[in-house]
Amino acid sequence: MSQSLLNFLTRTEVWASASALVGFLTLTWLIRGAPIGQSMPDEPAGSPRPAYRDRVIGLAVFGFLLVLAGAVLAFRVGIPWSIPVFGGGFALLIAVMKVNRRYRHQSLSIRRAYEFANTALTASLVAGILVVGNIVAFKYGGRAIDLTRDQSFSLSPQTIAQLQSLDRDLSFTVFFGSSERSIRQLERVRQLLDLYKAANPSKVKVDYLDPNLDLKEFEALVKRVPQIQLSQAGGIVMTFGEGEGAPLSFVGIQELFALKGNPADSRADRFVTSFSGEEAVTSALVRLREGNRSRIAFTTGHDEPSLGELDPSRAGLGLWRARLSSVGIDAVVADLRREDVPDSVNLVVICGPKRPFQAEEIERLKSFIIRDGQLIVLLSNTEPTGLEDFLKSYNVEIGPGRAVDPRYNFQRRPFVIYAPIPPGSTQPIVESLVGRYILMPSAGPLTTLGGPPKPGTLATQKLSNPGVRAVPFLRSGPDSWVESTPEARPVERDPARDVAGPINLGVAVIVPPARPSDPIRPRMVVLSSAAVADNPMVRLEPTNLDLLMNAVQWLRGRPSSAIGIGPKTHESLQFNADTGLKTRLVMVPTLLAVLVIIGLGITTYIARRD
Repeated sequence: MSQSLLNFLTRTEVWASASALVGFLTLTWLIRGAPIGQSMPDEPAGSPRPAYRDRVIGLAVFGFLLVLAGAVLAFRVGIPWSIPVFGGGFALLIAVMKVNRRYRHQSLSIRRAYEFANTALTASLVAGILVVGNIVAFKYGGRAIDLTRDQSFSLSPQTIAQLQSLDRDLSFTVFFGSSERSIRQLERVRQLLDLYKAANPSKVKVDYLDPNLDLKEFEALVKRVPQIQLSQAGGIVMTFGEGEGAPLSFVGIQELFALKGNPADSRADRFVTSFSGEEAVTSALVRLREGNRSRIAFTTGHDEPSLGELDPSRAGLGLWRARLSSVGIDAVVADLRREDVPDSVNLVVICGPKRPFQAEEIERLKSFIIRDGQLIVLLSNTEPTGLEDFLKSYNVEIGPGRAVDPRYNFQRRPFVIYAPIPPGSTQPIVESLVGRYILMPSAGPLTTLGGPPKPGTLATQKLSNPGVRAVPFLRSGPDSWVESTPEARPVERDPARDVAGPINLGVAVIVPPARPSDPIRPRMVVLSSAAVADNPMVRLEPTNLDLLMNAVQWLRGRPSSAIGIGPKTHESLQFNADTGLKTRLVMVPTLLAVLVIIGLGITTYIARRD
C-alpha cells in the first residue's frame, strides 16, 4: 500500500464521509424495510409510487445527517459555518413532514419517514436549546455549582480576589509532553486555567504550545525562559503585563502534581495523586504582582562555575539561576575576600570551589551563620577547599575515596552514580522526590560526627558542636562502596580497605528545638559532589535541580508568598488480577456476545423460513 494512499485513508474527512454514507444506507434500510435496490414490502392501495417513497425516505435521512454535520461544524470550525448546514437540514425535515402529512395514514414507509423526521427535528431542537442554555449559563450565570467532594472545579476566594483585581494582562503559556500521563495531567491543568480565565476573561489569556509541532514558538519561549527545556513533562509560563520586560514566572509540572504510590507497580491496588496546581499558580501570581524578590549569594574567587552560563552543554550554574529567578529569587555574587555577605542575603551557596578559602573568608562565613544565615555547600574531596575545619565544626566531614555503584550509575561509569530516594523518605528536601534518582558524579563519602556507628560503614567521631545535629538525607545504593584507590583499574571492591555502602552523599544540619513544640531551625545542606548543579548534570537528570530547589526552600522556610490553598486529592483504584483471570474476564464476555449474535441470527432465519 503506497504512502499516498495511507495518508488519504488517515484523513478525517475521508472517515467522516464514509461514516455518513454508512449511516445513510443503514437508516434508509430501516425506514424502507429493505435495502436500497430491493423492492419494498407491499403497501395498501392508494399509496404513493415506490420511487416517490424512496425520495421521501432519502430526503428525511439526508436532512437528519445535515443536522448532525452542522453540529460537528459548530464544535470544530465555528457557529457561523454551521448555520447554512443547520438551515438546510431543518428545512428538509420540515418539508418532508409538511408535504407528506396526508400520506402518513396510507403508506407505512412514509409514516415511518414522517415519524423519523418529526423525532429528529424535535431531538435536534431540544439538544440545541440545552447547549445554548448551558453556554449562556456558563458565561453569564455566575459561579458554577461544584458538587465534587474536594471542590476540584472551584477556585478559592484568595485566587478569585487576585484575578478580579488584576490591573495588567496575565498570560499563561502551557506546554506538555506527549506521554499518556502528560496528556492526563494537561487536561487537569486545562480545567484549572479555564477557571482562571472565567474569573476575569478580559485580563486572562491562555495559550497552549506543542513542543513537537509549534517549534518556532517553543524555541522563542525557551530563549525567554531557558529552564523550561529541563522540564520534559511540561509546565506553565506566566507573563504579567506586556512587552519584553514583563515579569515572568515558570511553574514546572513537578510543582503541580505529587504522586503517592507508584501507578506502574502492578502490585498496588490504589494510588493517590495530589494536585496543588492552584496554590502553585496563585502563589506565583502573588510574587509577580508584589515584585517581592529575595536574594541568595553564590561565592566567587575560587574558580566556581559561572552563574551566567545558560548553555546546557557547558559547565555553569545558569540553569539553576534561571529556575531561582522563576520563583522570585535573585542570584547575586559574593566575594568574601573583599566584603561581608550583604545584609539582604540570608542564604549563601558554595559550589565547586577549586581553590581553597582563606582565613578571612571563613571568618566572614562564621559571622554570616551567627546572624542566622544558612549555607548550601556543594564540594568534592579531589582538592582541598579550606572548608574542612569549618564543616567539621558543624559535625560534617568529607572523607577520602570515591563513591562507586556498579548498579546505579550513568552509562556504566562507576564513579558517575545515581543516588536513589527510597520510599519512606520523610526529610522535606527529598520527601517529594521519592522514587527518583539524583545524579552524583565524583561524589565523596560524608561522615556525620556524633551519630551511632554502623558495622562495616564509616566510623563516626565525637561531636564537634553539640548545639547542632547533622542528619543524612541522601545515600548511595545498597551495592555501592567507597573506592579508596579511584585510579586503579579495574574498579573492584577490596573488602579490607573499601567501606561498603550505602554511603552518605547529602547531609542536612539543623539546630534541635529546645522544646518539642518548637520548630527545627535549618542551618546547612552539604552535598558531596561539586558538579551536582552543573548545567550538563541538570540536563541529564532534571531531578538534580528539583533537589537543589527543595534545599533552598527548606533552608529559607515556607515561601511568604504561599497562600495555603489545600491540594485537590484524587484517589484511583486499580483492580489487580493474575494473567489467567484477566484472560477469562476478556474471553468469556466476548464468547458470550458472539454466541448471542449467532443464536439471534439462527432464530431469525428459522422464523423467516417458517
